[in-house]
Amino acid sequence: MIESGEKLAGISFKDLIIQLKNIKSQSFSGNLVIKVDKHPNWIFSFRLGRFGWVDGGIEPIGCWQRNLNLANLNLPPEKLAEVNNPHKTVLDSNILAGLLVEEAIDRQQCAELVGRMAIESLFDVIQFSQHSGNRLSYQLTQTGAGNTQLNLVLPLLEIEPILTRAIQTWQEWSNVGLAAYAPSLFALVSASLDLNQLAGNPDLHHTVLAIDGNRSLRSLAANSRQSVINFTSTLLPLLRSGFINLSSQPKSRISRSNNSDVSSQLSAENSSQLSSEISSQLSTGTLERPIDRLTQSPIAIATPKSGEAKDSLIACIDDSILIYQSLERILTENHYRCYGVQDPLKIMPSLIRNKPDFIFLDLLMPITNGYEVCEQIRKTPSLKHIPVIILTGKDGLIDRMRSKMVGATGFLGKPVEAEAVLKMIDKYLVVDGN
Repeated sequence: MIESGEKLAGISFKDLIIQLKNIKSQSFSGNLVIKVDKHPNWIFSFRLGRFGWVDGGIEPIGCWQRNLNLANLNLPPEKLAEVNNPHKTVLDSNILAGLLVEEAIDRQQCAELVGRMAIESLFDVIQFSQHSGNRLSYQLTQTGAGNTQLNLVLPLLEIEPILTRAIQTWQEWSNVGLAAYAPSLFALVSASLDLNQLAGNPDLHHTVLAIDGNRSLRSLAANSRQSVINFTSTLLPLLRSGFINLSSQPKSRISRSNNSDVSSQLSAENSSQLSSEISSQLSTGTLERPIDRLTQSPIAIATPKSGEAKDSLIACIDDSILIYQSLERILTENHYRCYGVQDPLKIMPSLIRNKPDFIFLDLLMPITNGYEVCEQIRKTPSLKHIPVIILTGKDGLIDRMRSKMVGATGFLGKPVEAEAVLKMIDKYLVVDGN
């Protein structure tokens, strides 16, 4: 039974699906406020167990303005100015209700608009909860089904089709290798990118020119009349290499003193040296950023506790800190240097920057998986020859075959054991070092 004021923390998106089904079955009227990590709240309003309105998230005004513009309404100038006010900070469903009353939008258009907004918001909840270790929190507040303007005018939408579409959209996004990139984040072009280097790729050059730092990937895609999947796929080489960065805040809110947190800087001399490399890599569809030349914050590298350190650096990629600690103990006791990456968004930049000699890679992680990461490693020129050992608690034939298909060097079961770890290193690191 749903209770007003009910709070739950540390739940998975699967648990949230069950709660959404309860909202429908119990004809709940009120608000569901969802919180994931440090991101702004998402607010879903329901009446009698159906969607009525959605607000919140990283870019609520952008979401509202973008989807209203996609409806291709013939709005009077004063109403258009109100909708597209760049200084608007509060999302008001009464504007939409007013458009309905004035017959500037019909109920079908209204339902489609609110449905798209709800799908985008649920997609973001899925993505960011995956990134946070599949954990989120929520609170339910019951308001009743009173005769407010929202309840009487706006159409009410069934939960299940919207939820199903949000999940399908997330799966499509993940399947094309975009799981690590959130479409609700704001795209910023790194100062180290010389646009002249993109002259050989007119489509990419035109796309990058449209990025002003104040629009999300979704808004940029809508403005260019492309699907967000196609638009982001075009930018994928630049995203992977760090020439385009994603931020939870638009450029207009980022102070100059904090710019280094969002985009790395190159000296003029180093920037000019990249031109021929970028042109070559663009022609093959892979763009590798020489991050070792950039000013970066050094990653914490564990060094041997005693004895002479070996030159080899080993990367341990696993969202479980316990697994990393086990590997770190084994490796440092045997005189290897190592470092860990728990954040899926930092995997490729970290590998390109540090160029480890050996990689242990978890199979199952939030947002992405070991197969996708291994495939990216094999497509990156500076990393493609590094031995990659897949770590997994599963030990099926299909998993082993798929690991080989994406270029994994070997396969190691969990929990990790010192003897097995060292055997893998002895077998493959020496061969690759020769």
